[in-house]
Amino acid sequence: MAIGYLITGIAVWGLIGWLVDRWLDLGGVPIGIGAMVGAAGGVYLIARRLGA
Repeated sequence: MAIGYLITGIAVWGLIGWLVDRWLDLGGVPIGIGAMVGAAGGVYLIARRLGA
């Protein structure tokens, strides 16, 4: 379950970053930012789930 949060966060936010990159043509920067935000969100959800 925990790895699912991490993979899904990276995939979803990476996709959002990819869409922003296609829209604004920023050279791939939003994809990296989106993947990092997704990873951080996944880690947050894992910590919250396991900490409770």
